[in-house]
Amino acid sequence: MSTNRLIDVHTHITTPGFLRFLEDRGALWEDGFPLPKWNLEDCIRNMDELEISFAFLSESSPQPYFKGYEKESIDACRDLNDTAADALQKCPDRIGFAATLPLPDIDAAIREAIRCMDELGARGIKFGSNSRGLYLGDPAMDPLLQELDKRGAVCPIHPQKPTPLNESVFSAGPVPMFEFIADTTRAVINMIANGVIIRYPNIKWIVPHSGSFLPNIYPRFVSIFEVLDPKKEKFGGIEVDENIRRLYFDIAGHPVPHLLDFLLTIADPSHIMYGTDAPFPPKAFIHRGLQAFINMMDNREDLRPYKEMILYGNAASLLGLQ
Repeated sequence: MSTNRLIDVHTHITTPGFLRFLEDRGALWEDGFPLPKWNLEDCIRNMDELEISFAFLSESSPQPYFKGYEKESIDACRDLNDTAADALQKCPDRIGFAATLPLPDIDAAIREAIRCMDELGARGIKFGSNSRGLYLGDPAMDPLLQELDKRGAVCPIHPQKPTPLNESVFSAGPVPMFEFIADTTRAVINMIANGVIIRYPNIKWIVPHSGSFLPNIYPRFVSIFEVLDPKKEKFGGIEVDENIRRLYFDIAGHPVPHLLDFLLTIADPSHIMYGTDAPFPPKAFIHRGLQAFINMMDNREDLRPYKEMILYGNAASLLGLQ
């Protein structure tokens, strides 16, 4: 692969201050694995080695907000956003970012969203599937979403540890194994059920990890609405197809053939984009996954037309890149 035109819509940023903030709250290992360090020089070097032309940065998890530490939580988000904005200023052709908000504090989140999008050059906002128990789709977020809709924000969703979670369940330990995927799916279903995607049509949502469990449960999701609301009155006549059609998806993680095939049952190819989850996986892991994906696309006539769309074209269009 030598195009150097890859666009990575699922790549992460941390800062020393952010990591210290989590460590002081005892949350550095909240998700069951260590958070990597990040700096711009390493980021650009890794992008060059992986032949990635543009990276859309966002914070991963855990959500940097803790009761009793509201000011510190707001400061941690500002530190992340200011660092991302500095990276954008230094490398505007290589870096974009989705800002981090101090949710569930709605008022503080609105202030930071406006600052980041209007002053710092953020292309959108990163949302956790939940923010300390406040799930996407909750009506409490409507004032924030109104501001983002005005600005046409691109909003990647990143899984978070469900709240609450029975810690005695095995999957509560290695949260990314199952709970991350389940919580992303839960959040998107909640958004659809509460009409968020339709009511705020200018927000572009990116669902991670090949759609999480959405492709798997899609037929059941549609049938449940038909059973619960046959006259389309109880839930306001929600059309699941129309909601799903508006979503974007990344393929961070290994997009093995059956996952991509599954995703294509619900997603248009023009809404699927490449992602690495860097800097969490080793570069060798990312490279192997990319090569496997390219080989799969090259060897299947039905997928070959979508290769360049997924690797860079769709993201370039969504993010307004030349």
